[in-house]
Amino acid sequence: MKIEIGGAEKLDERVWKAQLTPSEVRLLAPKMERDGDFTVVLLAEDPKGDEDQGHISFEHTKCTIINAGNSDTAIFVVNDIRPKQQNHLTEESTFSSSPGDGKFVHLLPPQLKDLGTFLLCKIRDLFPGDLKLYPSSGKYVETPDNFWTIRPQSRDGSFRVTLRGRPESFSQVGTLELKPDMTGYSSCKVSNKEQALELVMLLKQVRKK
Repeated sequence: MKIEIGGAEKLDERVWKAQLTPSEVRLLAPKMERDGDFTVVLLAEDPKGDEDQGHISFEHTKCTIINAGNSDTAIFVVNDIRPKQQNHLTEESTFSSSPGDGKFVHLLPPQLKDLGTFLLCKIRDLFPGDLKLYPSSGKYVETPDNFWTIRPQSRDGSFRVTLRGRPESFSQVGTLELKPDMTGYSSCKVSNKEQALELVMLLKQVRKK
């Protein structure tokens, strides 16, 4: 079954904003409780559509609702991994020009290697920089602007991430739970690739220096 969505606006190469009412969301995810302002939908491939006319379409088998919002606004994120990106994800040599990033990937425990590399690649697609490891805490801090940090947590297979800004300063998306952290920062836990994409969307909202 093909789904057609109106009021679509392309925000980024693989990010769309469109209209999807709560009742329409219930048809796609009848058991999901509503939470937050926006609905977030992961697409397994690029949607078809006319950007000028504001319409996109996709097969219902190619979409996954990861958050059901309370408004008519939905964010659609394409989650496919193309061949070029697959090399990006699996080859640590990609980070040869960023020694801190390379160290982060190299030192990841096996159960976190795939998720951690995926997350870092998605972030570097938008934000150039290099991670700096602080051995005493096991935390990696972004340089030259420390607007986010990351610490692997092998015990529960997740990453603890802090980002500049208080929780109330973000337009919350998806399932990430933002909590107040050190002065002027928030923290959250990233446990899967869907949450990794949600984190990237939150990092876009961070005030940069």
